Amino acid sequence: MAKWTADQLSTMVGVTVVITGAGGGIGLVTARELARVGAHVVLAVRNVDKARQAVAGMRGDFDVRRLDVADLGSVHA
Repeated sequence: MAKWTADQLSTMVGVTVVITGAGGGIGLVTARELARVGAHVVLAVRNVDKARQAVAGMRGDFDVRRLDVADLGSVHA
C-alpha cells in the first residue's frame, strides 16, 4: 500500500483553516502545505512574533493570531 503524501492534497481555495500550535513543528508544516493548495490559514499561537517569522518566507495566505489555550482570557479574546 502506497503512503499518503501532502502532494495528494486537493485544492482548498476558498477554505479557511485554523491551526493551533502552528508556530513550529508539525503545525507549521501543516500550515505550509494547506496554504500551498490555496487555503487561508489562521495560525493560532502563543508566540506571534515567532510564527510571523516562520511564515515570512512562505507563499500563501496566512493570518497569525495570539491564542494560549491554557488561558481562558486568551481563548475568549
